[in-house]
Amino acid sequence: MLPEKVQLLERIACILDCFNAESRQMGVRQVARKINLSVSTTGRLMQAMREMGLLVQDPTTSLYGIGPRVLSWADAYLASLDVRTLALPHLQTLHRETMETVSLYILDGDARICVERLESPHSLRLVAPLGQRLPLYAGSAGKVLLAFLPRAEQEALLEQTDLQPLTPYTITDRRALLQELELIRAQGYAISHGEWIAEANGVSVPIFDRTHAIHAAITVSGPAQRLTDEKIAAHLPQLLAAAREISLEMGWRPNPLFPSLATAGGAHEHAR
Repeated sequence: MLPEKVQLLERIACILDCFNAESRQMGVRQVARKINLSVSTTGRLMQAMREMGLLVQDPTTSLYGIGPRVLSWADAYLASLDVRTLALPHLQTLHRETMETVSLYILDGDARICVERLESPHSLRLVAPLGQRLPLYAGSAGKVLLAFLPRAEQEALLEQTDLQPLTPYTITDRRALLQELELIRAQGYAISHGEWIAEANGVSVPIFDRTHAIHAAITVSGPAQRLTDEKIAAHLPQLLAAAREISLEMGWRPNPLFPSLATAGGAHEHAR
């Protein structure tokens, strides 16, 4: 039996959990059924929550919705989000598990920037330069960021990008690159074989934010002789799991209309 005050807090949390993007307004009876409480108890709680600013009530329909007090808390939480801070524990776990260089990239206009890097303990390793602007069309991180952009933004970026070869394996044909981006959207990850740095391989997965937009990318990279396709396949489930956890912490929630970040090799939802 929970202490009375804890039970009250749990009931308030359960009531707030009933409201989401699909259920923005609800009546007392609807909420009571969802949380398995009597209508009278639920009604008293919701009325008290309205008086505290946790809920608002439509005077015409008598339906309830989330109140301004909760929204102010949400704003404070969202303002505190920093993808680097949230991602670092997951990057450290990946680093220990893969023993390869693990990097975190974000978009910066028409480029990508490495904002966190944990170098491989091996003497032969790939080093991603922190803070340097790098192309989106070459390398697994750039491709995954580009692939999950909204179509109009993606097309605009490609229109202004000169696909210069950085290595013999860089994709420089626009049609081939678009096909590659379609594949990345479908499978939910990107792989690079020497596209940005010759003799270096990488695999990247997307991180989404609360609006389901692409926010960042995690990459495991290393020398091609060590980071083989077999090793990439072995590391992929760990990468996908880490990306899902970070996305959840960023406010992302699985959309039933799209596949989720849950399974390795499965499609990821695409921001419009």
